[in-house]
Amino acid sequence: MKKKISIILAPFSIGGPNDAAKDGPKALMSNDLNGDLEELGFSVKIIKPPSKLLRLKKVTVSKTQSSILNPQSLQIKNINEIIKINEWLLKTVSSEIKSGSIPLTIGGDHSLAIGTIGGTCNALENIGVLWIDRHLDAHSPKNTPSWRAHGMPVAVAIANKTYDPHPDFQKLLTVGGNKKIPKVKPENFVQIAIGEKSHIKPNTKWYSMEDIDNYGMKYIVDKALDYLTKRVKHIYIAWDIDSMSVTGTGTSGDGQLTLREGLILARAINNKIRLKGKLAGFEIMEVAPALEKKYLKGQTVDWALQLITTSFGGNLLNNLSRLKKNIHI
Repeated sequence: MKKKISIILAPFSIGGPNDAAKDGPKALMSNDLNGDLEELGFSVKIIKPPSKLLRLKKVTVSKTQSSILNPQSLQIKNINEIIKINEWLLKTVSSEIKSGSIPLTIGGDHSLAIGTIGGTCNALENIGVLWIDRHLDAHSPKNTPSWRAHGMPVAVAIANKTYDPHPDFQKLLTVGGNKKIPKVKPENFVQIAIGEKSHIKPNTKWYSMEDIDNYGMKYIVDKALDYLTKRVKHIYIAWDIDSMSVTGTGTSGDGQLTLREGLILARAINNKIRLKGKLAGFEIMEVAPALEKKYLKGQTVDWALQLITTSFGGNLLNNLSRLKKNIHI
């Protein structure tokens, strides 16, 4: 069981609709995420992105008449910047795994999962993904309503070479020189807490909020994790905070997971994945404190910290400093 964690800070929201998610890493780190993990007995390394990536800005792409008539000439918004960021993430995640550490990536919008999952698959064989998200995130240029990459990482992870011939999508499939396509077999990609209506239904195994309401959180979690752990050797956890009933995120919605339901899942991740030596890596994305309703100030960051530390074995008996903390934004 690995006791080294590499916290990879990814303060980028170029793939999303606004800039709020870029503040997630600072908010979690300023509330002592690394201290919590060290208290649990982990050796923690903190990795920051190179300054040249931090200087990248969103660009405005105008839709000309010709592009409207020919969708293939439309571009994924900020595609070049997204590729540069995800190339760095892919190489960093892969390197940390090979060094014997668990990468813990803090974002940022969910287009970053293109790099994190790609890096995991470059470093390890027989990978499964547990994707915890309100959204399916399985669009591509042939069906995207927004042309934003934050809605595409699942499609990029599970697509074969012929799924979408659009040149931008092909670039995302091969970010960092990746030649393994699909990166993750669709049947080894499990999604939990889906709470959106979408005309795109990926060929993954997924459980909706209605499933959780009907059968209970523990039943769905046990079913999902038992399925994954029997099929694959390594499991990557991708957790979008908009899967939770919080407001400090770009696409919050009613009726998502409560904190207690999230902690049931986090404890299962620790017991059934991490303690069994199957945890390939972990990410938490879309924490956006600036969007939080003022009367709930600090809730989103607090929940994110609890979900992370519980997934790594924390509880109020062995992580006592959590009792004394006031969350500061």
